[in-house]
Amino acid sequence: MSDTTTTTEEPAPGPEAPERPARRLRLPGRGESPGGGQLFRNAYALMLNTGISAVLGLGFWLVAARYYSDSAVGQGSAAIAAMKFLAGLTAVTLTGALARFIPVSGRATGRLIARTYAGSSLVVAGAAAVFLLTLDAWGPSYRFLHGLTHGLGFIAAVMAWNLLTLQDGVLTGLRSAPWVPVGNTVFSAVKLALLVGLATVLATTGVFVSWVVAIATSVVPLGWLVFRRLVPRHVAATERHARPPSGRELGRFLAGDYTGSLFSLAVVYLVPVIIASQVSSADNAYFYITTTIGGTVNLLAINMGASLTVEGSHDPARLAANTRAALRRMARIMLPICGLLFLLAPQILHVFGAEYAHAATGLLRWFAVGALLRVVMETYFAVLRAQSRTAGLAWLQGLLCVLVLGLTLLLLPRMGLTGAGVAEISSLAVIVAIAAPKLYRTVRAAPARGVPEDAAPDGDLADLGAGADGAGKGRRRPAWALESDTLALGIHVDFDHVERRPDVRPGPGTPPAGTALPGPAAEREVDAPFTTGERAVVHGAHLPEAPDGPAFFAEEAFVPETAEAAVEAPGAAAETAPQDGAPPAARRSRLAPTRSGVVLGCLLVAALLLYWVPALRLTDADLDRMGGLGLVSVLPLPTLAGAALLVAVFAALLRPRREHRALLLVTLLATVVSLHALPAVIETEPRFATAWQHLGFLDYIDRTGAAVPDLDARWSWPGFFAVAAFAAKACGVGDFTEVIRWWPLTVQLLYLPPMFLLTRSMRAGWRAKWTGVWIFVLGGWVGQDYFSPQGFTYLLYLVFVAVLLVWFRAPRMLWTTRRPGEAEVEPADRRQRTVLLAVVIGLFAATVPAHQLTPFVMLGVLAALVLVGRCELRGLPVLFTVLVVFWLGFMAEPYWSGHFDELFGGVGGVGGNVSTSVSGRIEGGDPTHKLVLYARVLLAGTVLALACWGWWRRREHRYRERSLLVLTFVPFLGFGMQSYGGEMALRVFMFALPGAGLLAALALFPRAGVTAREREKDRASLAPLAALLAGLLLMGGFLVARWGNEPFERIRPGEVAAMEYVYAHDRPTVRLLWLSDDPVDDVTPAMPWGARDMERVDYVPTLAPADPVLVSSLVKALKDAGPNSYLMVNESQVSYLRLDKGYSAAWEARLLRNLDGRSELTRVFVNGDVSMYALREPPPGTAPAPRPGPIGPKVTWTPWSVVGALAALALVVLLGAREVVRVAVRPGVRKLHWLQGSFWFSLPLLAVLFASLVQRFMTMGRG
Repeated sequence: MSDTTTTTEEPAPGPEAPERPARRLRLPGRGESPGGGQLFRNAYALMLNTGISAVLGLGFWLVAARYYSDSAVGQGSAAIAAMKFLAGLTAVTLTGALARFIPVSGRATGRLIARTYAGSSLVVAGAAAVFLLTLDAWGPSYRFLHGLTHGLGFIAAVMAWNLLTLQDGVLTGLRSAPWVPVGNTVFSAVKLALLVGLATVLATTGVFVSWVVAIATSVVPLGWLVFRRLVPRHVAATERHARPPSGRELGRFLAGDYTGSLFSLAVVYLVPVIIASQVSSADNAYFYITTTIGGTVNLLAINMGASLTVEGSHDPARLAANTRAALRRMARIMLPICGLLFLLAPQILHVFGAEYAHAATGLLRWFAVGALLRVVMETYFAVLRAQSRTAGLAWLQGLLCVLVLGLTLLLLPRMGLTGAGVAEISSLAVIVAIAAPKLYRTVRAAPARGVPEDAAPDGDLADLGAGADGAGKGRRRPAWALESDTLALGIHVDFDHVERRPDVRPGPGTPPAGTALPGPAAEREVDAPFTTGERAVVHGAHLPEAPDGPAFFAEEAFVPETAEAAVEAPGAAAETAPQDGAPPAARRSRLAPTRSGVVLGCLLVAALLLYWVPALRLTDADLDRMGGLGLVSVLPLPTLAGAALLVAVFAALLRPRREHRALLLVTLLATVVSLHALPAVIETEPRFATAWQHLGFLDYIDRTGAAVPDLDARWSWPGFFAVAAFAAKACGVGDFTEVIRWWPLTVQLLYLPPMFLLTRSMRAGWRAKWTGVWIFVLGGWVGQDYFSPQGFTYLLYLVFVAVLLVWFRAPRMLWTTRRPGEAEVEPADRRQRTVLLAVVIGLFAATVPAHQLTPFVMLGVLAALVLVGRCELRGLPVLFTVLVVFWLGFMAEPYWSGHFDELFGGVGGVGGNVSTSVSGRIEGGDPTHKLVLYARVLLAGTVLALACWGWWRRREHRYRERSLLVLTFVPFLGFGMQSYGGEMALRVFMFALPGAGLLAALALFPRAGVTAREREKDRASLAPLAALLAGLLLMGGFLVARWGNEPFERIRPGEVAAMEYVYAHDRPTVRLLWLSDDPVDDVTPAMPWGARDMERVDYVPTLAPADPVLVSSLVKALKDAGPNSYLMVNESQVSYLRLDKGYSAAWEARLLRNLDGRSELTRVFVNGDVSMYALREPPPGTAPAPRPGPIGPKVTWTPWSVVGALAALALVVLLGAREVVRVAVRPGVRKLHWLQGSFWFSLPLLAVLFASLVQRFMTMGRG
């Protein structure tokens, strides 16, 4: 086995030279830097090379855009993308292999290079021939490659590009990496010159030809240099210690590396090929230029990752410190760059032409956001490479590839070029969500105990040339940065090589963690979530803390369950010490697949196939047959069996001794996708009428830039709509219909990370934590996850309570006769706690202008946590009260002004609000459909009963639960506010679900699992079987409760077409009459209403006659509505009247017959879903002009109001500073005096504010 690790030899000790200060190159930041700064010198050298290549590459495409037509640029860029993809089939993988094995090949080096060149050229030539034979299937961008001559030229170009790519690996393997930027610079300059020269000769193919011809200027001279000079020199220098690799060793390396490389290759090269095959040549030009700019920015993160990998391989003990330094530095570099790229995207693209700015601004902004996400991903990939954990790296690369390609194919036809940006961002977000917790644990793994001599500095570009060590190495010039180890990695970093990753994993035979050996004080790990207070001393070695929440991949050392450790209180001694073992072997044992894991994984795949394959065959005709139970009435039996099998797999994963974290996570994600993506996949149009109405808010803001409170009460809380409209415009999303289709699934997936974070505050075993999140998922049938302020602010609420309970509880809780149900507080210094406090305040401040109800629930939970001693931020409720009452009293004045009693008359009427929200929604309607309403009550009662039982079982096991009780029962105070349009019960259960779900899980697994005996009791008990039964109940109930209203919540294509007709005839205004059983209180139609022109279309609820013969009232209502008025009879609204209000099944047909029989009416629009009527003789006069009302916010300023507003502003500043001092300042007398003094000073201001509010409500509340 040849040793190909990336290590450097220590110089032999020589006679001491007289000390003299080393000279350093200090770019912008001067001042002392502790150590040589190898990490940043390597990264900056790569970034410098990237910058030079980027300038030349940018110039190439800028000149191409100026001298060639958009179609020519599109065809040329498409051919270049195909050439790179085909050449990369071998070149990307072999580049890393050459860089690894050339240093140890000795006399076989020349043969290895020549055979690699020849073999790879034949392979890519064959691939290019296959591509040419199927050229017609790849779209119009490749039409100029037809013909024998053009085809042979393309094959030669692919072979040449293959050699150019392999040449980089050869040069780096020969320790001659400085030639790489030289060759790249020559290539870039020549292709730029040829581009201008061929503009008049080859107007169509000049872009591609100039690129291909320029390859020879780099390959030929550098090829001569390699074989005539560099290879003989390398053989002479290494023949003594060379150990050429065997064929088997080469094959094994390539087999292991090829899969991951193909995934990376597909992400970078196949996406442009796919897009070129589906869009026009001009659109492809816009995409290619934009993705090239984004790829150049991405190279900065890739370069830092390359340097971090090298440093981590050389010194594994410094990996955590180097990772922290790299993240800090990349934040300083990337945040300004990405911010400027986002803000100046139109100006940057306008350099290429106005069409580029118009078509691709949104795409470039998406790529700018993706570049920030890529910093986290590339840093984690670098850590994995440094630790030789390539299996996890390959899985993540594969997942990224599947997500990017799949989402691109899905979103590109629906959203245009912007869909490609959304696909990349969504995919990166998934990878970052997986990688970020693992990276966070890596960063926390080894807190710095001081700054070693060789620590990587963290000043701005401070050590590009630093590193002289006082041993008399002489002067260093700036060019010395190019001689660092990183350039010997086999990476060609230039504007056109955005796909490259350095291959720096240790060679065969190197231990996974490098060569570092554990010290005598190495800590043992146990397979249990020990917290600070529960860790026991095992033979004098302290047990380390383990993460309290469910993790994404299991990588901690596994200890056999035979090693029992009884821990009853802090400091108690364990009964049996865990077995010793080598950490690498333990990790491999933990990660090795088990028989049960393989079986359950296969069952999971079977469950998904059972669920989705029959469901995907459902058509609109099948959906039209839905009965009173909704969607479940037409779902195939295999789909229902697949749902039950999903539950069985998750419950079975709770039984083994070993926690299958990855399989648990995949099963949980599969459950979320299966439950919430079903309508999005099988229905033609995005669902839910109110989601369509919210598109109208975005449309109005986009057209006018203002909010108008008189149009709708929700305009008094416009925060969500304003941010969504800004994001849509910034990202170039013109059509939001696909966004509202996938919004529920996206939001439900986003709910999971804060839930996982919340479990870290629990003193419970892994089974309880996973089960709690699972019950939260199965209980999410309330249906408020559509595109709305409520769904978004609910996400903010989950993050809010999770941060409070994980970081801001009392740091030490005394154990008495009962143990606290919460785990110890996560450690954080004052700076971190200050940042977290800013996050908490920011989350609350974001909900105040966005939603009416959520801020009150957040305030109630915070106040209750303070009262029960589970939150240290004791002054925060006062600050948040000021924010809420100020917005309600001042900014939301149009909401309550003139009808105060109507809005707030229900405050304190608990019984009436409960009755309206529960029993009032079950009266009347179809008997079968009533089962849906009863199922909702049963499901809510079941989860809450399990939560109460969980509290009782924890009490029996001597745990006192307070935090989860607060989360569960404080939302019930909402019944004392108002009925919220009959929806208060649903909102209360939704806000109670996080705490109730976790408490319900404790009913099944009440033990903390801190000892092997407790874990064995959980495993051997009937709890997994009980979880299975509860899961089946909740799963079946979910399908009924969530999708039971689908007959009228579903949006039909004909209804969308009818609304388009209305919008086309809404000048100056239009009145649309729709059928309602209660025109006073029932004001929300079941149709895709309000999506556009909300100030021009007046939706008028009209009483639907119980007897369909009596249609005179409808004719009269249409006449009273005036000119330009229509009456709509649509299928969704009729289904609502039939199922929810008890209208007969034949009512619609009879009504339409009678309307058709009226001579005054005529059908103006009709399809299978809608019949729209208008008066045959229009009424006299003209339709009125739109009157949206004054622009908000509308505030009536009186002397008391001005004083109250000033008092509120002073209170926000004072109370905010008070909480910052509480968190950020060291304890002391001065701090105590400040807290006390600021509190007493705030009381008069509070009195002034509340007096002002009372005066406003009394004088303006009743008109």
